[in-house]
Amino acid sequence: MEMFIQRVTDYSFEDIDQTTMESAKKVLIDTIGAMIIGVYDSSTERLLDEVEPMNPGTYQIIGTKKTVNLNSAAFIHGVATVAVELDEGNQFSKGHPAAHIVPAMLTYVQTKKEYSGRDFVYNLIRSYEVCSRFGRATTLLSDAHAHGTWGVAGSAASILFMDDVSVREMLDGLNISASFAMPTMWNAAIEGAFIRNVYVGQSIESGIKVASLLKAGYYAPKHNMEYVFSQVIGRDFDLASFNSSSNSDWDINRNYFKTHAFCRYVHAPLDAFKMIVKEHDIQPSDIKSVTVTTYTRASTLDSRECGNTLSAKFSIPYALSIWLHKKKTDQTVFNENILDELAIKETAKKIQVVQSDEFDRDYPSIMPVEILVTLHSGESLRQRLDNANGAPGSQMTRQDIIDKFKSNTSPFISSPRQDEIIDWITDIENKDNMDDLLNYLYI
Repeated sequence: MEMFIQRVTDYSFEDIDQTTMESAKKVLIDTIGAMIIGVYDSSTERLLDEVEPMNPGTYQIIGTKKTVNLNSAAFIHGVATVAVELDEGNQFSKGHPAAHIVPAMLTYVQTKKEYSGRDFVYNLIRSYEVCSRFGRATTLLSDAHAHGTWGVAGSAASILFMDDVSVREMLDGLNISASFAMPTMWNAAIEGAFIRNVYVGQSIESGIKVASLLKAGYYAPKHNMEYVFSQVIGRDFDLASFNSSSNSDWDINRNYFKTHAFCRYVHAPLDAFKMIVKEHDIQPSDIKSVTVTTYTRASTLDSRECGNTLSAKFSIPYALSIWLHKKKTDQTVFNENILDELAIKETAKKIQVVQSDEFDRDYPSIMPVEILVTLHSGESLRQRLDNANGAPGSQMTRQDIIDKFKSNTSPFISSPRQDEIIDWITDIENKDNMDDLLNYLYI
């Protein structure tokens, strides 16, 4: 661990290649877009209405004109980032590094005076690496949700990098951060329990607290990280995951971006199903049954009845049915009363999800699925897909990310302001003051 942190610390801005810089800019644009659309989700709006009067302050809530105190801003930013399932992720760390980093940095940078864009993007890259490596190292309990667990180390790292701490202080801070890793439940998402979004909000707030605890001399016991991640909320914490050199390639280059406003485990089934339907011009009334075969984690998303939009985002049957009837899977579809539409419900009942040991052996290097569509005519149609669109090897382009950002934020931001934000981030390494970007995001 110490050697890994030393390498990441020693890696200079000048050592960052153009590919990695471009990846970081895409992550920043994409995550800000997720934050803005997420802060206007009804669940986040209700929470902010409760938090704002009780926690007055001067810290900006991105995408609004609201301000609260530092910790509350961090909390709301984390909740908003994951509220609508449009944040990026990393299949190798089996979670969402940027959701635990970007909200923390955009909150904490408000404590800094004239903090440069160069330093911001440099520390974003390094923090992402730390966060993702913690995800690689940690084998969580099978029923845990990754949000708010190992990601708290990434939140803390992002704050500590911005404070320019020493290697020893970083190690101590990461050790402290493990005490804030949350006991989470995967079923929170499947059941549509909004505490699932709070997992990340708590992680962002905790990352900022770690910096204060470190400065005040509040240390955690030795081997706290190993204990928490291998015995309390997980089954193993493999320190060998930190051994590979971060100088060869950064995990931020191996991420994925979401093309659907659903859990990532839904994406490959959606893409494969769409291929069959489009190729054969299938109508909802043509379908007798659909069988989705996939790896264990994805197979848990098998609910055919959803009580709210969050649970629908974690249901393969509902996702396929929604697309079949609406031909869209972005957040706008959730503005409609889709949960009450009889046709969507009836089609969802025809879709079965089954687990495959064979596919388990390939996960997470790939995220495979096979779709079998049986028609009333008796014809059976199959499609296998190893990874969804947006994954490594078929990543979204810069223009794709810009289009997604504009689509997500257009209800809240004017087109000229969108262009100003994108142009600023495109040249972030040459910008002197992050306050300029924050001003664009004060809407």
